[in-house]
Amino acid sequence: MTIRWTIIGAIIGAIVAGTLTVGMLLYTVSNARQETTARELLSEVIALVSLKEGWLLQGEGSQTAKLSDKRGLPEGESGSGLWLLPVEIRAVLDEAQWNAPQNQSYGFLQGRRVWIIRNEILPGVPLSYQGLNQDHFPALISSAGMQELCAWIERVQIAQNGGALTDRGLTSLRPYLVPLAQEDRVKVLSVLLSPDARKFLAEIRAKWGRALVAE
Repeated sequence: MTIRWTIIGAIIGAIVAGTLTVGMLLYTVSNARQETTARELLSEVIALVSLKEGWLLQGEGSQTAKLSDKRGLPEGESGSGLWLLPVEIRAVLDEAQWNAPQNQSYGFLQGRRVWIIRNEILPGVPLSYQGLNQDHFPALISSAGMQELCAWIERVQIAQNGGALTDRGLTSLRPYLVPLAQEDRVKVLSVLLSPDARKFLAEIRAKWGRALVAE
């Protein structure tokens, strides 16, 4: 009888040990996957905001002009008139609110369809989020730029909702998510965003408000 219980005990011990080993392995794999996901999403957005898919209105009177009234401007300084400065996407994600007109299309630049996202600078309007104290200008973004931004937001929300991205990993993306999550930006991008993505951005606003970093 003693031998029998000894064998049963050994079997139970082996099962418990095996279960613990498998659990530890799954935990380690899960953590590694989550860390990899956070790194990949961070690398993606750093490359994304470096793309030259935006334009800022420049020249005398640029901060009081409306882009919707100034179509067909050159990409480069032209005398004392207004002109468009090609910039990285990060430049059009600055703090000033987006206020696209009803007819958001600006036309074509460098063979790409371009959209007005900040038609004019409105004095006295609160900034979209807390950032640097700098000059702001009316802004454009290409269709490709908008699609890349929305695709990245979708990847983040899928990773977060699927458990592949931890809260710690999400925090590392905060400086990029906060500018994109503000209501003025979501209004412009919403046509390309899924309901899940719009809900995710609303949760980001509720979680962090307008602050790029924790205060």
